[in-house]
Amino acid sequence: MDRPADADATSTDADVERASSPLQAEAESLVPLLAAREQEVAKDSNINSKAPKIVLCLVFLEVTAFYGVYLNLIVYLQDVLHGDSASNAAAVSFWAGASYLMPVVGAAIADSYWGKYKTVVVGLSISLAGMAVITTSATLPSLRPPPCEHGTGTYCAPAALHQRLVFFAGIYLCAIGIGGLKAAIASFGAEQFDDENGKNVAERERKASYFSWYYGVANLGILTSGTLLVWVEDKVSWGLGYGVCASFVAVAVVALAATAPVYRLVPPVGSPLKGACQVLVAFARKVNVRVPDDAAELYAEEHAKVSFLQQPRELLEHTDQFRCLDKAAVVTSADLEDGNPWRLCTVTQVEELKTLLRLIPVWLTSAVYFVANSQAQTTFVQQGSMTDSKIGRGAFSVPAASLTCIETVFVVAAIALYNRAVAPAARRFLGRAEAFTPLQLMGLGHGAVIAAVALAACAESRRLANVRAGAALLGIAWLLPQYVVMAVSDASLSVGQLEFFYDQAPETMRSASTAFYFLSCSLGNLISSQLVTLVASVTEMSGRTGWFPPNLDDGHLDYYFMLIVGINAVNFAVFVYLAKNYTPKRVR
Repeated sequence: MDRPADADATSTDADVERASSPLQAEAESLVPLLAAREQEVAKDSNINSKAPKIVLCLVFLEVTAFYGVYLNLIVYLQDVLHGDSASNAAAVSFWAGASYLMPVVGAAIADSYWGKYKTVVVGLSISLAGMAVITTSATLPSLRPPPCEHGTGTYCAPAALHQRLVFFAGIYLCAIGIGGLKAAIASFGAEQFDDENGKNVAERERKASYFSWYYGVANLGILTSGTLLVWVEDKVSWGLGYGVCASFVAVAVVALAATAPVYRLVPPVGSPLKGACQVLVAFARKVNVRVPDDAAELYAEEHAKVSFLQQPRELLEHTDQFRCLDKAAVVTSADLEDGNPWRLCTVTQVEELKTLLRLIPVWLTSAVYFVANSQAQTTFVQQGSMTDSKIGRGAFSVPAASLTCIETVFVVAAIALYNRAVAPAARRFLGRAEAFTPLQLMGLGHGAVIAAVALAACAESRRLANVRAGAALLGIAWLLPQYVVMAVSDASLSVGQLEFFYDQAPETMRSASTAFYFLSCSLGNLISSQLVTLVASVTEMSGRTGWFPPNLDDGHLDYYFMLIVGINAVNFAVFVYLAKNYTPKRVR
């Protein structure tokens, strides 16, 4: 093992310290064993080089199945279960919020108890049961209300309680299963590479390439859902479309079980939040202790009794922000006796908690962002269903839900354009290795989402003007600009957020860092669900029509879009302030 450059200057002191430490002497005897183990792990990594490719195939299957339900869900609730506009939008947003909340739960279970492989297997199995229920609900006539009666006045019988319960039981099983495995399967593929804690450059580059492929394959799955599966559900049969989704999950379950010997399995290491909890408990116990003026007096890693067999850990420098938390690292007489980690914590543990506290405000702005972003799968689709779906002079029609595939195509195109042209040009112009920081990319996403929803408001205002003037229906192609701008926003913020949280999150939480992204999606969708319900109830007071009547031609969806624009404009200003004043973590 290589020694530091200044090792020779301190060799005498180091020899004396080792001689007086039986623990270090014993540790040195284990070096050959550990080196042999490292060679064995590296060999296994070479043997299992196909494992990441298999994981990417599983990602494609689960993403395609999930979005095969998600993208057309609001249409199913409207056309088959005959729900009203406001409750449909709220139901989809609430379900999406639950789906994106589950990755946090799944990541915690994977890190603490089951490991990632078992979490993915269980998640796929639960989602398969949910897909079977959905397919049955869409196939059996007894589990659906009768079709609408068209005559002098169209009448649509609402779904019975048992019909809604069966269908919603199915989609929420999918939310628990596929949602729970999303964060686990992303990190499961990454742990197939052994980069020796960042020392193996080749493996580190392959891991970075894996994350790029992961994002691309996920978007390919969304595109497949938005074109093939949505078309089958709309034009052929809902039962057949959901049956295809179920078959994809079934193939994933079988493939994962059959390829079990191929994977490199890393056992669970415990909850990543344990260290943060220890700091909070230690702080509570020492709330009356005075923090020393000199940070060098705090309990640092060089004073801690750390086992030689533990993985090398990223050590953080002390910062003055949230100084009250430094009480957890103040050494008292009681600490010298037992060294209880729930009473005495290291500086790095305290700084990791401080880092989390700095990330939370930035994360909250991302959650508000997804209030606007979620409109692409809810109100944008409702808006598209009220337009003329024929394009190309009536040669063919585009289902409203398929507009989301336009966004997906442009997300992939925007990333490719950024990597191939924009980033190299920016590096040459700015004269630095990094084209744009993650916070700058997130800022672009925040600004672009405001423009996307503003375009939707303009298109809706024009559509309503045509309807009320008795003119021809607005063509669905008028909605393309808002989806294109939303794609630029999605690509910028998503890539920036994933990179930002992976880089800034404490080392002990990096395996669950992708869960931050899904959690912000979840909270954004839940807020959107409640916002729609609140707006609908407020605007319908005193017997008014409201913004979300059963027939959107009588409402004001354009006003709702402008409300979203105002909320995100304020959120953008808050983000700019936080970004300018953000203090990045500093590694020793």
